[in-house]
Amino acid sequence: MRNFHLSFLLIGLVSLLSCKEAQEEKTVKPVDHPEIEQLFLKDIEVRELDARTDTVILENFDKVHRNRIFELLAAGQVKTPLDKFRAALILQHTAGKLCEGELGSVSPENYLLAYHLSSAALQELQSANDTASLKKENFPRMVALNYDRFLLYTEGYQKYGTQFVFDAATGASLLAPIDTTLATDEERIRLNVAPLSELLSKHKMKPMPAN
Repeated sequence: MRNFHLSFLLIGLVSLLSCKEAQEEKTVKPVDHPEIEQLFLKDIEVRELDARTDTVILENFDKVHRNRIFELLAAGQVKTPLDKFRAALILQHTAGKLCEGELGSVSPENYLLAYHLSSAALQELQSANDTASLKKENFPRMVALNYDRFLLYTEGYQKYGTQFVFDAATGASLLAPIDTTLATDEERIRLNVAPLSELLSKHKMKPMPAN
């Protein structure tokens, strides 16, 4: 009789362990959103086509893509680091505008949202020590680029040095103004941006805005 009770307890213990293992198996990593991937690939495709033919009105595609990203964000469907990276790239392609010689954007807050998405993606991959993904898509530089673009289109200058502007007087491409007090070279290097001295040795920089 004692053996019977012992066997029963062992079976119960095995059952409990098996149940726990089954629960652990259900904890799976989120899968990259397939629609976000398709939007991202289309974004690249139309830009490659425009680079070859100069025939694409990019905003016709970009506006549709951005609106869909907003819908997916509102529905909580932008989950994985790659989802956030791809969404950030799409939001980054918000159209600029030139009004009375002043550079602006139709929606500069999109760049700030892109910055937060890419920053979150970078932190998640660094926490997971996923160096392969970090290198493949250059997540660190995306963070710098998004923040620079937000500052440029709202304040007229940038922090790190990823943005260039067209000089109408000379027809040249100039490094957009950099507020050199905002970032150190160590920060730039962590985000895959060249040190300030290297940037200035290779590119002429547009002066800081007067105001």
